[in-house]
Amino acid sequence: MKRNCTPSLLAYAVIAMLVLCVPFASFSQGNSCAAAVLLNSNTSCVNTAGSVIGSSYGSDLPITCGTPRYDVWYRFVAQTANPTITMSSIGANFTSPRLQLLAGSCGSFSHVACSATSGSTQVINATGLTIGATYYIRVYSAVTSGSAPSTAGGFQICVRDPAASTIETSRSYINISKGTVGGTVDYLDTLEIRSTLVIKNNFADSLAFLDTLYTGKGLRLVPGSIALRTNEGKVYKSFSDAVDADAGHRYANGLDTIIRINFGTGATTYARGRLNNTSKPSFYGGSCIVMATYRVVVYAPYTTKINFKTGGITYRDGATGVMYNSIFPDDYLIVFQSPGLCPTSVSVTNAIGVESNGTFGIPGSAPPFVRNRGTSPYTNYMYMPFTTAGGPQDYYYSVANNTSQTFTTVNTWGKPGAPYRVFGVWDIIGDHTGAANATKGNQPCDTTKPVSPTNPCGYMLVINSAYKTDTAFQYTVSNLCPGTHYEISAWFRNICYKCGCDSNGVGATGAGYIPLATGDSSGVQPNIAISVNGVDYYTTGNIPYYGTTPSGSDSTNRWVKKGFIYVTGPSETSFTLTIRNNAPGGGGNDWALDDISVATCLPNMKYSPSNTPTICMGNAITISDTVRSYYNTYTYYKWQRSTDGGTTWTDIAGATGVGAPVWNGSTWQYVTS
Repeated sequence: MKRNCTPSLLAYAVIAMLVLCVPFASFSQGNSCAAAVLLNSNTSCVNTAGSVIGSSYGSDLPITCGTPRYDVWYRFVAQTANPTITMSSIGANFTSPRLQLLAGSCGSFSHVACSATSGSTQVINATGLTIGATYYIRVYSAVTSGSAPSTAGGFQICVRDPAASTIETSRSYINISKGTVGGTVDYLDTLEIRSTLVIKNNFADSLAFLDTLYTGKGLRLVPGSIALRTNEGKVYKSFSDAVDADAGHRYANGLDTIIRINFGTGATTYARGRLNNTSKPSFYGGSCIVMATYRVVVYAPYTTKINFKTGGITYRDGATGVMYNSIFPDDYLIVFQSPGLCPTSVSVTNAIGVESNGTFGIPGSAPPFVRNRGTSPYTNYMYMPFTTAGGPQDYYYSVANNTSQTFTTVNTWGKPGAPYRVFGVWDIIGDHTGAANATKGNQPCDTTKPVSPTNPCGYMLVINSAYKTDTAFQYTVSNLCPGTHYEISAWFRNICYKCGCDSNGVGATGAGYIPLATGDSSGVQPNIAISVNGVDYYTTGNIPYYGTTPSGSDSTNRWVKKGFIYVTGPSETSFTLTIRNNAPGGGGNDWALDDISVATCLPNMKYSPSNTPTICMGNAITISDTVRSYYNTYTYYKWQRSTDGGTTWTDIAGATGVGAPVWNGSTWQYVTS
């Protein structure tokens, strides 16, 4: 038995030695600058386990944060200028723990920052780091004597980047020449080009807007039009064209025109400025919304496509220190002639197809009906239903048949009129489809009663616009006829009477509020662009709020039909239709959309003496038809006869042909008989 005892004890001793050696071996990594462990920074603290057990001290390294006794090393690549370095869960035998941040490389360091001289968690809140540069972290003990611990020397370390500020940029334009009527862009129209900056939290500095009007590209600067504007389009600060004391100017680069605006606090001709989310122009003190604008005259000939999304806004995110050059992606408008809507009549066939042929549908069951139909796959906005707590917030939409907050059908409540109205001020309305009075629309749905002519309960798309411009509806329309004139149209309604928020951040019902115009506190007015295959053909112009008095404004406000005529190409059978919010949100720009239509224009036909003449039996009569159209494409014709009051029709032999339209000064026409 004794012979077996000694080997057993020896075996246990060897095992014990192996166990004790493991910790010392595992922490040799990072024990010198050259062996520094790489850390990855994140927007949350993702810890890496470390230890100073068995570590030593590199005496050739800079001493700035106290005399170290032993240390280990880490490194990271700065993703932001202002990361936070945190060491936590520090072992009991790791006494007087410290952090030191160093710039440079091993053997050639410069001191950046130290952590606190006490505390169970050590933190360095770094500022002003160079993004993309490698920095080193020395983890060490500042005890006056002793060596590295052999146990309980662990810790956790992380590098956390600040979350980026919420900053948005977008580009749009309005057609000044067309005003509130809207229309296509014609030769010599004046446009206002707008670049919107939104700071929703923190701040941005190094702010500048830069754009180039290239010679021969169709747009010419209107002198004296460079300005900063509020989201309502009001001038906040105007600039001279010259390079002088103010922060905006134009200058020539060869034959091209450069437009520059430095803006924000401290901005000058040569220095960029800073804006906080609380800066003016302010949206209730929480977001800053400002537009860098200038005006141009269109000199390009008809059918020219013009890229209106040139230039960009540069800024540095105040939270992260990251510099951004927000270049606007290419986007086009076309110089295009259109009579507006079809001059005569349109086909009853709507090619739009989706969303119940552009009407957004009706309830499909017996009452009580759902007020919120549900989501639509054809919008970029986020979905938020109407509830007793409110309705769609900025950046959100709903598909609803009653815009009240409480399901009421009474729309004579005052404004503000909480709790009945969304935000206390929205109209309480129904949809537009099939309304007896097209401009007034339908009454809000009573979801407890059956569908009827007086309670149609149809749905509509309701948009609370984003602060930046964004897509409200997009769909690829198919099964179209080539070479055919289509009226592209929809019905729109501005639904907010008192939604304005002035540049001081004061709302329409607040003391000292500065209205958009005399008697108009609706705020930002909807302005919608309609594009085909990514090219803007039409803008609605600003859509005013037409209501008159606070209690009666819902019934005096109205829907408006907006649209234009588009001609499909020789082989074009489909196109992508986009309806885009063309004005920034924040204090207004709340609107409803219904009855989107893509329908063919019909020619006007005038019969002589009529198409139902009365004659004596056996007598002959010649019937002629004058075919008139704004376009000269309706040239093919054939005559038909009905002997049963129009129930059935048969072709008249030999009475087919091709007309030769002649311009009569207002339309194309030809006569056939």
